[in-house]
Amino acid sequence: MGLMNLFPTPIYRDMATLENYDEVQIEVKTCLDKILAEDDLECVSYIYRDAGERKKNRPESGYLITDQLIEQHGLVKLKSRINEAVSNYIKLVNWSRLSDSPVLNTVEDIKFEIKNSWFNIQEKGVCHEWHCHPGYQIAGVYYMRVNADQGGIQFKNPNIIMQSCAFPEGGVSPQSIEFIPRDGDIVLFPAWLSHNTIKNTTDTPRISIAFNVDFCNL
Repeated sequence: MGLMNLFPTPIYRDMATLENYDEVQIEVKTCLDKILAEDDLECVSYIYRDAGERKKNRPESGYLITDQLIEQHGLVKLKSRINEAVSNYIKLVNWSRLSDSPVLNTVEDIKFEIKNSWFNIQEKGVCHEWHCHPGYQIAGVYYMRVNADQGGIQFKNPNIIMQSCAFPEGGVSPQSIEFIPRDGDIVLFPAWLSHNTIKNTTDTPRISIAFNVDFCNL
């Protein structure tokens, strides 16, 4: 019998097209320029030093995030791309909730919403520690500016036993995998999947928008 790789973790990459790349990038960059010009860091992650200083004494609500970047700043073109990507993701994973449900027959029957969203501004020497997004269904990132030297996203093998066993750790079953997105990519993954970002070694900030998605009628 040949080798069988069981229990994959599906991660979805939605690449920008010639038709939507510029319009979304311009929308996001205009928003970022406005936020920085007005020194309004409410919807900027704490990994950006100035935002972190302001937020360190703010009352926390556990893992629940209240930032509403996309809604507050009217990023309608980005929202449209995210909604389309989420629909495609659900369809491609062949989700059992659809086949088991007496009322949900197609992806179009599933109602979902972007629960929160925020800018990540990752300056030189900065990385993001290992974490996940408990309390949500799908986590995602839109990449405005990223390359290998600015740091990719790294996913940890969700098989906990792999953290303490030597076999079969390696090419087939690595402890973690780094993925280098491209500008304009949207990457979606299960919110429970542990991930981090690699340190930015350049003088140019790595810019992304993170968000969480929940289903409304499940």
